[in-house]
Amino acid sequence: MNDNGISKTTISEATSRNWKRLHSNGSGRLMSRANKQLSTKTIVPVEYFSNKDNIAGIQRFVEYCKKQNYSAEEVIYSVGIRLLKDAGIYEKPHVQKVLSTLSFLSFLSSLSFLSLQSLPSDEHDLLGLLYQCFLIEGEKNRKGSYYTPFEVAQNMTKNLDFSKGQTFFDPCCGSGAFILSLEGASPNQIFGCDNDPVAVMIAKINLLLKFKTEVFEPQIILCDYLKKHFKLKFDYIISNPPWGAVVFDERNSPIPTKESFSFFFEKAFHQLADDGTIKFLLPESVLNVKCHRDFRKFLLENTEIKSITKYPGVFSGVQTKYIDIESKRTRRALSRLDIIIANNYSSSWDNECVIHKVKKSCFYLTKNLNFNLLSDDDLEKVRKIISKGKYTLKDSIWALGVITGDNKNKVKSRQGRGMEPIYTGKDIEAYTLKRPTKFIKYERSDFQQVAKDEIYRADEKLVYKFISKNLVFAYDDSKSLFLNSANILIPRIPGMSIKTVLAFLNSEMFRFLYKSLFGEIKILKGNLMELPFPEITPEMDEKLTKLVAKVLKGNKNAVKEIDNQINKLFS
Repeated sequence: MNDNGISKTTISEATSRNWKRLHSNGSGRLMSRANKQLSTKTIVPVEYFSNKDNIAGIQRFVEYCKKQNYSAEEVIYSVGIRLLKDAGIYEKPHVQKVLSTLSFLSFLSSLSFLSLQSLPSDEHDLLGLLYQCFLIEGEKNRKGSYYTPFEVAQNMTKNLDFSKGQTFFDPCCGSGAFILSLEGASPNQIFGCDNDPVAVMIAKINLLLKFKTEVFEPQIILCDYLKKHFKLKFDYIISNPPWGAVVFDERNSPIPTKESFSFFFEKAFHQLADDGTIKFLLPESVLNVKCHRDFRKFLLENTEIKSITKYPGVFSGVQTKYIDIESKRTRRALSRLDIIIANNYSSSWDNECVIHKVKKSCFYLTKNLNFNLLSDDDLEKVRKIISKGKYTLKDSIWALGVITGDNKNKVKSRQGRGMEPIYTGKDIEAYTLKRPTKFIKYERSDFQQVAKDEIYRADEKLVYKFISKNLVFAYDDSKSLFLNSANILIPRIPGMSIKTVLAFLNSEMFRFLYKSLFGEIKILKGNLMELPFPEITPEMDEKLTKLVAKVLKGNKNAVKEIDNQINKLFS
């Protein structure tokens, strides 16, 4: 990823209130370790190394340069010149012409030849790697400078045909990972831009080194892509755009979201030539998170999605997994697309992947147009379950657990005078609660956010884990309190007791359905409200209620019978 100077911060009223409670420093950034934009920690981009044996040597070199107070720009420029000299092209007129445009950088004659000799020769992008190692976490986060591993770039650009003069463009090229991975292209077919002058310098030198026998000037420009007007159309646009930046749109984009990568994609899509291909590396969350619905809608309505590839790793310092989505600018309408699951990176990439096709109709099963990657069999099951539904939880009562604003001081591990148990998400099991291990003095005015007492103290309520791979609901008739890692539901489904609703929510059927439709590790109210409950007879309601009562008394065998009964209801 690579930021293009387009990030502005907007916050909701709720967030503003929370900042005041948490003592914001007034700069619009939370004063906590979670705010990576303030971090001064250095993160080694392990995934960007071609040879992991080089990590220690690169770290020593970077630390040496920092102790000498050399700037990243000076070091990288000096190493770049050394690489051009070693390649025997430094004195060539076209190279000197390119270097003259980088005159704002100074050559470090004091950077000893011996220290340069310690640098490895088997890295695909030594200059980009050095730049990544110089940047601290906060700067990487602000710039979006998380460069694409070579194996990923290579996979995303394989099989491109340049035999008929086709052109390639990377609107967020960074140091040129995608450009370096191209095969069969000449330099006059390659274009790129970035707003980071150091990255542009690296990309230009990398191109000169890649095509060292040719005379040319790299077509890499320094600019903010979203503000630059391009007349050219391109056959291939492949990129790893910035993630997470907030953008104010002045162009009335068809994608109303303020997420930066969607603006890059939308603009790049309109720069495609007829039948052109666009492929972006994106966070995996684009597949199902609600805030990316408009992006998915744009893809479905304007592009022909060809494939989605899921990669196994994450960027160093970032926990989000990533995918790539390949689309075409074409009038053809394909009903299926390839889903490629990459288990690891290797030279035998194609042999390491699992490929299956999914029907695009999978993407229309939910209101948020989640990209559900279902097999034909699972799709048929999901449709069958949905067809049996008559009721939903939309008219039910929902609430969050207590948000204290200061768990460290307000939540205790021992019960003192005037304190009562408060359950957490970890205390919730299917149907039942574990023994409480946390206690609190319940004074509403002391807490950051609380629900109504009548909900906490309801005669019966259901509680569920907020962070979970599966639906996990428990029954509570003790009028107990819960922290916000647990959410509360008082269901209202015609013809069903609260225990019967609990049976459905904990059933294998609903767990399968939720995972198939939403695939998130957060159990969200909006998603739960889409689950389809069938109409049942009073006799079935009574039977399921009694079975749940048995489970609550410790009869675990009743769980299997509950699943059997619910499976029969859905045929």
